[in-house]
Amino acid sequence: MSTDIPQVPVAAAPVTIVDVFAKQIEMGGQLAVIHEQLKAIPDHEQRIRVLEAARNRLIGTCLALSAITGGGAAWVALALAHR
Repeated sequence: MSTDIPQVPVAAAPVTIVDVFAKQIEMGGQLAVIHEQLKAIPDHEQRIRVLEAARNRLIGTCLALSAITGGGAAWVALALAHR
C-alpha cells in the first residue's frame, strides 16, 4: 500500500533518567508550596459539623420545652429537624 504523503521525521528529544529526576524534584517543590497554601484554608467540614451540632442542641431544647410547656415548641423542633 503506497501513500503520497511524504514521511517527515519528527525530532524527538532524548530524555534521560536525570531529566525525569530533576522534574520530580521540581514538582516536589511545587507540591510543598501547594501543601502550605492548603493549610491556610479553613476547614469547612469542621464548620458544618459545629453548625449541625448547634442545630441538634436547639432541636433538643425545643423538644424539652415542648414537654414542659405542652407542645408549642414541638412545631419549631419539627421545622428545624426537616431542614
